[in-house]
Amino acid sequence: MMSNNYDDQLPPQYSQEFGDEEDDEMPATEKDLAEDAPWKKIQQNTFTRWCNEHLKCVSKNINDLQRDFGDGLKLISLLEVLSQKKMYRKHHIRPNFRQMKLENVSVALEFLDREHIKLVSIDSKAIVDGNLKLILGMIWTLILHYSISMPMWEDEEDEDAKKLTPKQRLLGWIQNKVPQMPIKNFHRDWNDGKALGALVDNCAPGLCPGWADWDPNQPVENAREAMQQADDWLGVPQVIAPEEIVDPNVDELSVMTYLSQFPKAKLKPGAPLKNKQLFPDKAKAFGPGIEPHGNTVLQPAVFTVDTQEAGSGEVLVYVEDPEGYKEEAKVKPVKNKSGTYTVTYTPKVEGVHRVKVLFAGQDIDKSPYTVNVTKTMGDASKVHARGPGLDATGNVANKPTYFDIYTAGAGNGDVSVVVIDPQGKKDTVELVLENKGDSVFRCTYRPVLQGPHVIHVLFAGQEIPKSPFTVNIAEAPPVAPPTGVPVKIIPQSVCAPPPGAKSGKGPVAPKAGRPTMNPSICRATGRGLQPKGVRMKEVADFRVFTKGAGPGELQVSVKGPGDTEEKVNVREVGDGVYECDYVPLKPGKYTVTITWGGQPIPRSPFVVEVGLEAGFQKVRAWGPGLKTGMVGKSADFVVEAIGTEVGTLGFSIEGPSQAKIECDDRGDGSCDVRYWPTEAGDYAVHVICDDEDIKDSPFMAHILPAANDVFPEKVKAFGPGLRPTGVVVNKPTEFTIDARMAGKGHLKIYAQDAQGCTIDIQINEKGDGTFLCVYTPSKPIKHTIIVSWSDVNVPNSPFRVLVGEGCHPDKVKVYGPGVEKSGLKANEPTYFTVDCGDAGQGDISIGIKCAPGVVGPAEADIDFDIIKNDNDTFTVKYTPPGAGRYTIMVLFADQEIPVSPFKVKVDPSHDAGKVRAEGPGLNKTGVEVGAPTHFTIYTKGAGKARPEVHFAVSGAGEAVRDFEIIDNHDYSYTVKYTALQQGNMAISVTHGGDPIPKGPFHISVAPALDLSKIKVEGLDTKVEVGKDQEFTVNSQGAGGQGNVGVKMTSPSGRPIPCKTESDKAGGTHGVKYIPPEEGQYKVEVSYDGHPVAGSPFGVEGVMPGDPSKVRAYGPGLKGGIVGKPAFFTIDTLGAGAGGLGLAVEGPCEAKLECRDNGDGTCSVTYLPPVVGEYDINILFAEQHVPGSPFKAAVRPAFDPAKVTAYGPGLERARAGEQASFTVDCSRAGEAELTIEIVSESGAKAEVRVQKTAEGTFSVSYTPPFHGAHTITVKYGGGVIPQCPKVIQVEPAVDTSGVKVYGPGVEPRGVLREVTTHFIVDTRALSKAGGGRIKVHVINPSGGSTETFVTDKGDGTYRVEYTAFEDGMHLIEVLYDDVAVPKSPFRVSVVEGCDPTRVRAYGPGLEGGVTNKANCFTVETRGAGTGGLGLTVEGASESKMSCKDNKDGSCSVEYVPFTAGDYDVNITYGGHPIPGSPFRVPVRDPVDPTKVKCSGPGLGSGVRAHVPQSFTVDCTKAGQAPLDVKLYGPTED
Repeated sequence: MMSNNYDDQLPPQYSQEFGDEEDDEMPATEKDLAEDAPWKKIQQNTFTRWCNEHLKCVSKNINDLQRDFGDGLKLISLLEVLSQKKMYRKHHIRPNFRQMKLENVSVALEFLDREHIKLVSIDSKAIVDGNLKLILGMIWTLILHYSISMPMWEDEEDEDAKKLTPKQRLLGWIQNKVPQMPIKNFHRDWNDGKALGALVDNCAPGLCPGWADWDPNQPVENAREAMQQADDWLGVPQVIAPEEIVDPNVDELSVMTYLSQFPKAKLKPGAPLKNKQLFPDKAKAFGPGIEPHGNTVLQPAVFTVDTQEAGSGEVLVYVEDPEGYKEEAKVKPVKNKSGTYTVTYTPKVEGVHRVKVLFAGQDIDKSPYTVNVTKTMGDASKVHARGPGLDATGNVANKPTYFDIYTAGAGNGDVSVVVIDPQGKKDTVELVLENKGDSVFRCTYRPVLQGPHVIHVLFAGQEIPKSPFTVNIAEAPPVAPPTGVPVKIIPQSVCAPPPGAKSGKGPVAPKAGRPTMNPSICRATGRGLQPKGVRMKEVADFRVFTKGAGPGELQVSVKGPGDTEEKVNVREVGDGVYECDYVPLKPGKYTVTITWGGQPIPRSPFVVEVGLEAGFQKVRAWGPGLKTGMVGKSADFVVEAIGTEVGTLGFSIEGPSQAKIECDDRGDGSCDVRYWPTEAGDYAVHVICDDEDIKDSPFMAHILPAANDVFPEKVKAFGPGLRPTGVVVNKPTEFTIDARMAGKGHLKIYAQDAQGCTIDIQINEKGDGTFLCVYTPSKPIKHTIIVSWSDVNVPNSPFRVLVGEGCHPDKVKVYGPGVEKSGLKANEPTYFTVDCGDAGQGDISIGIKCAPGVVGPAEADIDFDIIKNDNDTFTVKYTPPGAGRYTIMVLFADQEIPVSPFKVKVDPSHDAGKVRAEGPGLNKTGVEVGAPTHFTIYTKGAGKARPEVHFAVSGAGEAVRDFEIIDNHDYSYTVKYTALQQGNMAISVTHGGDPIPKGPFHISVAPALDLSKIKVEGLDTKVEVGKDQEFTVNSQGAGGQGNVGVKMTSPSGRPIPCKTESDKAGGTHGVKYIPPEEGQYKVEVSYDGHPVAGSPFGVEGVMPGDPSKVRAYGPGLKGGIVGKPAFFTIDTLGAGAGGLGLAVEGPCEAKLECRDNGDGTCSVTYLPPVVGEYDINILFAEQHVPGSPFKAAVRPAFDPAKVTAYGPGLERARAGEQASFTVDCSRAGEAELTIEIVSESGAKAEVRVQKTAEGTFSVSYTPPFHGAHTITVKYGGGVIPQCPKVIQVEPAVDTSGVKVYGPGVEPRGVLREVTTHFIVDTRALSKAGGGRIKVHVINPSGGSTETFVTDKGDGTYRVEYTAFEDGMHLIEVLYDDVAVPKSPFRVSVVEGCDPTRVRAYGPGLEGGVTNKANCFTVETRGAGTGGLGLTVEGASESKMSCKDNKDGSCSVEYVPFTAGDYDVNITYGGHPIPGSPFRVPVRDPVDPTKVKCSGPGLGSGVRAHVPQSFTVDCTKAGQAPLDVKLYGPTED
């Protein structure tokens, strides 16, 4: 049991010792702590209802929580109900004194203490005195203990519960029960009512299926719907009202009190559960596992499926690979997050996969997903390398060597090799990586240094096994470098107060004699006379009984509100009975006066309070007890809820006697009500809902006197038609009434369905006191049947029958790939869906069998999984274990559905006939003992199976080693092995146990290869061009396949044909060829594809010697300078073979050196010691070459340091004017003098040099530009002292007097696309003008902007330009090509506008006419970029339109409606343009035809010399000058 110490659970309003549980709670405000705070009232109401809910079982009730516990009796009763125990000591049953009350409360508090329920700061005095704060705290402690802490709930571990506070425990239970809602507290999260709907629906799926779509803006309606369903069908009383639980001021304790009832709630039979509608399209899948790219082979692909908005159903995921093979992915629910699943699958092949995500057997949104799976990077551990180039010893410097890299079965990846020389450098060793095919790469490299070399071999960026390799390179003479081709590789409360009506003594009977009128005998009864219950616009009827009242006349009057007379209908029906009715049209008090013979009858006048027109009804009442009954027997009727909202019910009986009332809540939205009348007469039965009579209430029941010969209690009613379940819609059902022991009476049956519709029941009397009753229900809802005998309810009546939908196997639907006739493969998972949504009631049964021969000689059952979804569908999963025929049977309610059985054909999972194998490891020849080899098995299109390989040899022992089958994950497999035995070997390949085509493969294994036994013989290093040549390759004892390959390349890079004649048996191979050209040949010799030792070999092709083809050239053959080497070259290319001889003869011996350049030429140097003539003799093949002997004149040496230069031309110069200086070389020896003068821009000035004396030169030059120039003087190629020298060349003209000004060169900048200008004033230099000014505008992009220069003829120039780029522009101004001061000018260009450049014109700016379009034009060309603003203000509004003419102008029209002056405002860029605003006079249009003239002066009888007059009316003709002219007979 959990701890009963609740100190830490009480809120602060009950104890100062306890703190709030939530850290984020705001401190209570003064308003919150006020005595009338809303939450306090809600809490008091909730705790009161909670107490009453428990006290009702002992027929006790609390109205005032503050006062009703004061005597201790109800507190003791409450504790005994909650604990199911008696008090430990006696208490006072009638506590009339305060001390007795205190003792009673002490008994209760002592009980709590002995139950280990600790109360803080409360004693018996506090309760007796009505301390509401402490009483509420005590009730909360009881709620915590008995409703939250003590009970054990389903789906909860005892150990887990002990670790939590009651609040945490309740919140955790709710969070687990309602994962769809983020419920974190007991106040705010319940304010919209949707959480209540979710809780009810999760406790009883289908009870509130539409809660997710409830409008959060209607919280009261949402809460009322959920709480009523919980009350009706889960037995959760509404201890808090819907309006209170959604009140923002509600406190947590009230909400917890209500919610604590749900863990113990149990669903009642007959609950109106609705199948949940599922929404597969609302399920979402997301995560890297379904992204189009980013998933790789053998790497788990993970994604998430969220079905919280889709409903409750099973999630299945199938992954289909590129070949169509399906596998089921692993689906795992996410802990503490219902409706969310983690899906994992591992793709095994590369290519496009289809991921099919099913929810309740249907594809979710966007399913299937297309996922492109790629291979991972290769596995370097499966790569190996071997060859002489990796041997620790045996390789020499400057000699090519090689090794092979085997990548079969290693997957994707690039091969790379890095060779590090002894000095740690990576770029000194030349290497070539060549793809030899069949996953073999050859690396050939040529080390140039001796010593240890480190070789790194990498695959997919990783070192292969044994890498790096250390290779010691020995010293050896250099050889020609090798050549080759490089290869690059994501139940409501019922109130029934006792009646207050009392019966009085009846009237005294008159004495016998002549009949006299006695109104007191009369009586009136009926609904229309009841004080309450009648509503406006309803027929209010009653009857008047006058029998025995003597002679008289009945008068009835009804007066309504305002003392108005109402119409009354009176009808005599016989036997002194009159039926009367009236229809009140207004609410209010009505007075019904009834007189007999002018005298009022008893109780007249009757006062009737008429209520408002009946609105929506929450309940209805029906049954015999509302119409009739019998004294001494119960009068029964039924009250049913019309909707989900019931309200508070109440009943009252008014009649001749008091009547005891009982009400039983049936827990299905209805209750049985009965009352016991003790006197005969008419009774008014009031059925009250929310303090108002329901429609037609009060009901008038005529109670008959007791009968001694009627026994309703002995009537028996039985049969299937009265059973709670088993009745099916649209099918007749029956029941029997046995009244043989019930005495005299009549049978009457009342029957309605849940919608208030009357049920037609056929009653057949059998004549023996029994009756057969038959009815056919038309709706699958609850039917209520009341059986009465002589208007009295019989035992067990009313009967409530829940009509079912029936069973309809023909409406079961089955669909999905698992029941298709074809398309399935063995061992592949599949599924199908069974939809029973329209089939009614029944269980589903599935059977799957396979035909004989599939898994055994007999027919066999196949395992399957069946998963129920919330929408009455089932998902069935199974995996066919083999190919063949399958039969699937589907039964519903033990009946096979019409379309069952399903015949399904399952195809084999693989086809070995579609498999092929190829590669070097299957070649008849080519496999060697001890040499690794491989081949590939291709299974694309052959289905899912695993290949197997077997080797067979004739000899004993193992056939192979290093055998491995590697899955390449692209429907191919690499098979690696190393043969161990020489001779014939058979290789068998199977797929799924079946042999593949062309198998077994027979191969011949050759002996192991030993390249050291290969010898190349007879290959000369020099051979003559054009003659037959021959050499031999000896392979005796070398093993292998014996294949010799020879490749010969000419000096020009062309292949040379070679003929090879092989004698494999003898091990000799002869090679013949003819060299076609002279030069170095490369001869590559290989054995079984491996280079032999020494390959490639160098062979030189030579021609016969020819001295005439030798050429000698160079300055040293003509002469030289004493003490300096003289050079020349000898070219013997094409001269054939021959020796070269050199000799230099002269005044003294000259030292001679000769260097072979390796390209058929040699470089010769000699050093003459003295001046003089030397003879140079060159001989080839002992003969002089052309030009030999050569005469060479040797001159004395020169010294540039002894050259001097001087003169004004070295100090200054002026552009365009000649300058000069002198160079003295007389003491420097003989050499060439060179002079170069270059400007800053790189332009060279023309230089003229004239020899003036021996060794002296005059130099003149004319610089074309001003600025810095560099003068460089060289003698004999050497720069003389003080050179190079920089001088400043002055301009030809002085531009310091030139002025440049204007907006176009202002630093503040100009506007883009706006023409600007500036002035160049040259009047200080010239007033004549002329084309002496040049202007260049350079844009930020480097281009130029066009300029327009206008010569004003007075020495000033106007320059205009328009910039079209933003940024800094450079403006260069030149005068006679000389820059003026401050040039170049830096001007910033920005976007903007110049309103002063905008022009507006047209008649519409000069005058206007009303009701007509007045036009004008606005030109913005050259004004920049800006917004054009147009407004017209005047005597009236004007309609305006503007049209862009696309040429920098726009046409504007405006239509004024009233004459007067108007202002036309035109702005550009927010500023007015010149002339704006324009004042425009607008006049009305002139129409002379509307001018009217009248008066005597226009008559035909005008007399001369008599003044005449007439009137001219122009009011409708517009405004214009009036011109009147009078013409006489003489027209003057």
